[in-house]
Amino acid sequence: LITALLTFFGVMLPVKGSCAQAPDTIYFGGPIYTMVHDGDRVEALAVANGVIVAAGAKDDIFKTKGSDTTLIDLSGKCLLPGFVDPHSHVVQQALKFSVVNLDPYPIGDVKSIEDIQRKLHQRIEETKLVPGKWLCGWGYDDTGVVEGRHPTREDLDAVSTTHPILLMHISSHLMTANSKALELAGITADTPDPEGGKIQRMPSTTEPNGVLEEKAMGFMLKALPSPTADRALDMLEYGLDKYAEAGITTAQEGGGVPGMLKLLESGAKAGIMPIDIVSYPVYATLDDATFSRIAESWNKPARYRMGGIKLVLDGSIQGYTAYLSQPYHIQPGSETEKEADLCGSDTGMKMVLGGNWSDAENEAAEQETKTHTGVDSYRGYANMTLEEVVKYVQMADDLGIPFLAHTNGDAATDLLIEAIQQVRGKRPRPELRSVIIHAQTIREDQLDFAAQQGLVPSFFPIHVQFWGDRHRDLFLGPERAARIDPARSALDRGMKITLHHDAPVAGINILNVVSSAVNRLTTSGKLLGAEQAITPYEAFEAVTKDAAWQYFEEDRKGTLEPGKLADLVVLSDNPFTIDPMEISSIRVVETIKEGKTVFS
Repeated sequence: LITALLTFFGVMLPVKGSCAQAPDTIYFGGPIYTMVHDGDRVEALAVANGVIVAAGAKDDIFKTKGSDTTLIDLSGKCLLPGFVDPHSHVVQQALKFSVVNLDPYPIGDVKSIEDIQRKLHQRIEETKLVPGKWLCGWGYDDTGVVEGRHPTREDLDAVSTTHPILLMHISSHLMTANSKALELAGITADTPDPEGGKIQRMPSTTEPNGVLEEKAMGFMLKALPSPTADRALDMLEYGLDKYAEAGITTAQEGGGVPGMLKLLESGAKAGIMPIDIVSYPVYATLDDATFSRIAESWNKPARYRMGGIKLVLDGSIQGYTAYLSQPYHIQPGSETEKEADLCGSDTGMKMVLGGNWSDAENEAAEQETKTHTGVDSYRGYANMTLEEVVKYVQMADDLGIPFLAHTNGDAATDLLIEAIQQVRGKRPRPELRSVIIHAQTIREDQLDFAAQQGLVPSFFPIHVQFWGDRHRDLFLGPERAARIDPARSALDRGMKITLHHDAPVAGINILNVVSSAVNRLTTSGKLLGAEQAITPYEAFEAVTKDAAWQYFEEDRKGTLEPGKLADLVVLSDNPFTIDPMEISSIRVVETIKEGKTVFS
């Protein structure tokens, strides 16, 4: 309280730390928020050898400068700790950058099939794509275009009949292709639907219309050429540079399968990673050797490390695959409306990387294709049995490693709670800081249990912005929709929370994440659940200090204090004094990782 009052009245904090040697760089001339406490602000920050060595009043910090010290005048721009991404799929997002971005509005700029066609034409022209070369896109949403349907082979043939064209749905559980791609994949009117998949057909015929569901995508994936190892590394490097451009200095691969882990390991060895990456292998792909490797290194900071394991208990609400305790507000009308969630899917990676996949990866993919018929009491379904959840929670606890547990529906959270009770009884394991990913419909009683157990809710507040209107009117109804991503309820219990963007689902803009948590406005501009809104400081805390704590790196990241890494982000405006409605318009001007600029 004293710190906040002093800062409010313009009294800067005293110098913290000391410079045994002259600093390499001193930042000054703009608001510098340490994020140690709400409003904690200094006039200058000194960095040496990639580490913060002092923070405090400008005159005192300037006394430490040497002849070679670089002085950086922020010119009114704002300096914060580098953003810590507490949950995304960094490999899939990196690979998505290499194809045509078809994200729907407001995540992207696609509002119609005509927009999709325009963007594909533009890529062909810009890259001078040779006939016969594949053209791939990712992120289209049939519910996000004015036509309200998938683009068909005829729509894509209008773009090109000489280039095979393949588009991945935003869910990664459907794709659509043009005639050339169908020809190369050998998909014809005589091709039967595979078990667990469907080839959509033209009306009154058996001729494929281009749309492939679930296992039917396997026909197309086999036809895709595989890039070289160097090409895969190039895509990873480009993607990580984009993360740096978003102000992110630590990111997550929150659904790693063996192919992804191998690529990340190769990237670390090649020295192409500008930021730190923490991965969490998916439970279905784990073997004893991988478990042992995680146990040995999960809490040892490095440019790349495995930080625990990932459990996927259900799917997504907007896909009708989240597991709810009460029926969906409007019942699903067909199987094609039910799509599983990206957190358990590696299909998008297969689309870009091609090649053969291990039995473990194929087994994981098979677990994504469960289907249930629509009935009046439809509540979704679990991706894991109670026995499976108990097994992996027990294994993680026995080895003393954290888990990330994906639950969107409250019934899935009930399943997680039952498993934890069976494994732990009355002996909580808060020291493991295990995370409930999304926790989208977590109830008040479930938050009580999570607080007692020391579980960390990591919310995806862009649910509110992008799907909020549909959650209110279609999936959950007004009452349940108003409580999605209940950050205020968690904070009021004294819990630490983190906030994420779940890339590649909703881009990598942390400022959009913060804005959604603070403002809780839907795409139509309606306020959804004002009582769950949090303050700008609380939101930024969840993507800096507390996100670093989630990774067990609070002693070296997340705040601007002497002894911590100089992981910094420079913003165009002060997010703590700007109109909260304008937070999403703030630009990342520069990103510094361990004292070195990785984006400007």
